[in-house]
Amino acid sequence: MMHDIEKIKSGDDVAFRRFFECFYPKLTALACRFVDDATAQDIVQDVFASWWEKKHEIDADRIGPYLYKWTQNLCLNHIKHQTVVKEYEARVRIAEARIEYLNNISDFSDVLKAITDNDIKEQIEASIKKLPPQSAQIFRLCYFGEMTHREIADGMQLSVRTVEWHIRRSILFLRKDLKDLLMLAFMFYNM
Repeated sequence: MMHDIEKIKSGDDVAFRRFFECFYPKLTALACRFVDDATAQDIVQDVFASWWEKKHEIDADRIGPYLYKWTQNLCLNHIKHQTVVKEYEARVRIAEARIEYLNNISDFSDVLKAITDNDIKEQIEASIKKLPPQSAQIFRLCYFGEMTHREIADGMQLSVRTVEWHIRRSILFLRKDLKDLLMLAFMFYNM
């Protein structure tokens, strides 16, 4: 064996092939204790390829134990790597699930807000209809028509004070009439 190692160090392919055929099954059996057959074969081939490249640097007296330890370490490194890969993949799956969940919640929330907006508009309009006609008209012009108090007063031939009185009276009535709706709207828009 020692004679073959010296030949291998000098680049003898035939000696390397004999050495490979002697140790390959033993190292593969060792690797199979840690990993599956295909991975074990790949690891053992890597050990031999690396040894061939570094044959001048490695101590020839204890090459057998050295190759066993090398094979074992590569198997353990492979297992660690697989564990890291699996943890990473699990984290990616969890992150993707969270994103999908948040997107679904967001979509649901948008739909819910659209429905709620329509319901709120209908309830506000129903409440405005309970106001006296002139107060309802002034309120609509101010808040939906975005007209100033002066513009409303001029258009309806009223004083600005009268317009302000109608708006104040309308707001007080609507706050009281829509108090439950305001609480519900606050809850939905602060989700």
